[in-house]
Amino acid sequence: MAVAQDGNSNIFLVAFALVEGETADGLGFFLKNLRMHVAPQPDMCLISDKHASIESAYNNPDNGYALNQPTFHYYRNKIDMANGDALRWLDNIPVGKWTREFDGGRRWGHMTINLVESMNSIFKGTRNLPITELVRATYYRMGSLFAEKGAKWGAVLNSGKTFTESCIKVMKEETSKSNTHQVRIFDYNHNTFSVKETMDHGEGKHMRDYKVNLIDLWCDYGKYQAYRVPCSHVIAACSVVRQDAYALFSDVYRVANLFGVYITSFPFIPYDEYWPSFDGDQNFHNPIMHRNNKGRPVSSRIRTEMDRYDKLERKCVLCRLPGHNRTNCPNGGTINN
Repeated sequence: MAVAQDGNSNIFLVAFALVEGETADGLGFFLKNLRMHVAPQPDMCLISDKHASIESAYNNPDNGYALNQPTFHYYRNKIDMANGDALRWLDNIPVGKWTREFDGGRRWGHMTINLVESMNSIFKGTRNLPITELVRATYYRMGSLFAEKGAKWGAVLNSGKTFTESCIKVMKEETSKSNTHQVRIFDYNHNTFSVKETMDHGEGKHMRDYKVNLIDLWCDYGKYQAYRVPCSHVIAACSVVRQDAYALFSDVYRVANLFGVYITSFPFIPYDEYWPSFDGDQNFHNPIMHRNNKGRPVSSRIRTEMDRYDKLERKCVLCRLPGHNRTNCPNGGTINN
């Protein structure tokens, strides 16, 4: 499945497919149709769990957490001192693929596949359903979600609000921090500023001066470039020259664009007797491949390549040695209760 996040930090499913497994052919089919029907725009950033079949499908022609450069180089040196081999391995990977500072802003602050994992846990209850019911349950759930969200954001838009709830919350927090900064104007056009922190806000960095350029949409801190939301340093600079900091928000955080995400309704699937006749090929399941599992089926979260766990070694309950059970325990007669 492929997921996205809207301008209010809500996660929703944009595409899913049923394939035989995590193979190059299956993922190639998914990525090819994702590019064709969902995300044809250029400069897309693909964040995955580095599964070998994903890399193979992505490279088929047919189909770092540092917020700024100084922080990146600081931790790069720390890695070099701890393990030179690890650094040499990292240097073989283009920095745009694993750092926020050098990704051109395409990650929007996301470094892991947590968005997919969150959706993974929501849909785990449907994975044991037959294929038809699995598709139906997923489709109906998304149809209801889009109808609910569309009504909500349509009402918010009609109320006259411009920006999303999450933006307003972040803006209040960053504005509170900006009131403690000292700002100096560094050019006669009032575009470049030096913003000095005078209070530690507990973000894990030393207080220092940061360069802000309102024309280039740049702040040395790096948060603004990553999230497209004015940080406290940018807000402080805007306050000095009486510029509206809200004008520097990305358009994705505007209520009008958020409403545009959910404005499309899912058509309801009519009763099958109203369907047009189908003259194409029909597929049937192979009864030989049916597996009869003993006991009740156990449903758990859908595990991915990110999950690593060691299987516990089974031991006999009588002698506590591996390799057999209590039924055929060779030491059964010598164990004292």
